[in-house]
Amino acid sequence: MSIPSHVPADRVVDFDRFSGEELSSCPHQRVSELFRKSPALFYTPHDRGHWVVARAELARDMLRQPDKFSSHPRHNLANLRKPRTLPNQSDPPEHTQLRRIVNGFFSPDGIRPLEPEIRALARELIEGVLYRGGCEFVSDIAQIFPVVIFLRMAGAPLDDRPKLSAIADRFTRSPEVQDRLAALEDLARYLQVLIDEREHEPRDDLVSLVVQGRVDGRPLDAEEKIGMVTLLFLGGLDTVAASLSFFMAFLADHPGHCRELTDDPSLIPQAIEELARVHGVAGTERGVTQDMHYAGVDLKAGDRLVFPAHIYGLDDDWVEDPDRVDFRRPVSTHLVFGSGPHRCLGSHLARMEMRVFLEEWLMRIPSFCRASEGDVLTRGGLVWSPVRVDLRWPA
Repeated sequence: MSIPSHVPADRVVDFDRFSGEELSSCPHQRVSELFRKSPALFYTPHDRGHWVVARAELARDMLRQPDKFSSHPRHNLANLRKPRTLPNQSDPPEHTQLRRIVNGFFSPDGIRPLEPEIRALARELIEGVLYRGGCEFVSDIAQIFPVVIFLRMAGAPLDDRPKLSAIADRFTRSPEVQDRLAALEDLARYLQVLIDEREHEPRDDLVSLVVQGRVDGRPLDAEEKIGMVTLLFLGGLDTVAASLSFFMAFLADHPGHCRELTDDPSLIPQAIEELARVHGVAGTERGVTQDMHYAGVDLKAGDRLVFPAHIYGLDDDWVEDPDRVDFRRPVSTHLVFGSGPHRCLGSHLARMEMRVFLEEWLMRIPSFCRASEGDVLTRGGLVWSPVRVDLRWPA
C-alpha cells in the first residue's frame, strides 16, 4: 500500500498488528521496545494503512476528545462494520444514551450478586483438572470460565459456546479484513434469532434488557438492538479469557510473585491491576474528524487512528520502571480499560472474574509451573492472546 502524501517518511514504521513477527511471543515486551524507538505518532502501511498512537499520554489525551477523534465509522471508513457495533462505534450524546441502558447491569452493585455463581464455576473448573497434575489452561479453563459466565448473563445456550468462541476468534484475530467482517455478520445472524425470541418472550437477562431499552423515550430500532447485543457478545467471549491466560503464564514462570499471592491473598486485587498493566489484550480505533496539525504531524479528515492499549502500561514516560512487575506498586497506571467516555463497560465484571478465579486457584494449586520450555506462543490481532499455556503441578 502506498503512503499518503501528507505522511512524512520519518513517521513511517513497519508494524503489523495482526501478523507482525513481534506478536508471535512476548508481544508486550517486543512491541513496547519497538514503540520506545518510534515516534509517538507514526504511520504503518499494514492493515489498510493507519496511524498508530504509540505513547500513553498522547493516547489518553486523544481518547478524551471525541469531537476530534471520533468512534463513528463515518470518520473511519476502514472500520465500517455490519452491524455497526454499539455503543463503541458512536460518540456522545448517542454513546451516552445507549450506554445508559446497560450501565446499571455492569455497575459494581449490578454485578455483586453474580459473585457466588462465578466462584462456584471457578471451583468446578479448577477441581476438574486438580488431580490431573496439569492442564492446557487456554482450552481447559480460560475459554470456558468467562464465556459460560457471560452466556448465562445473556440467556444464550451454553452448548453454543464453542461455535460462538470460534466466531469471536475469527473477528478479533484473522489478518484478512473480509474474514473479520464475515465473522461479524455470522455472529449478527446468530444473535438476531436471540433478539427475535426476546422480542416475543422477554426474560431476566442481558439481551432482554437491550431489547426493551429506550432512548429519549423511544424504543431502540433494529440496528441499535443488534449493534448493542453484538458488541456485548464480542466483549464477553474473548477478552477475559485472553487476560487470564497471560496472567497464569506469568505466575507459572515467576514463582516468587505467585508465592506473594498465596502468602497474602489480599494482594490479589492489586496484582490484577499490575498484571493487566503489563499484559493488556485489546486496543481501539478512532477516525480524524477534520484536517488538523496535531502531535507534530498533519492529520487529514478520515485518517484512521489505532490505539494499542495493550502496551501503554509499559510506556517508560508514563510508568516508573515499567518492566518491573510489583504487586505492591501504589498505582498500576494503564489504559487497559480505555479512557474518556468510551471506558470499558465490563471492567468491573472483568476484575471480579479475575479476582475470584485467582483466589480459588491459588487456594487449591498454590505452586505450579509451565510444562514446556521456551516462550509462550501468542497471536496478535484486535485482541492478543496466548495460543496455549501448558501448566503442571504436584498431583
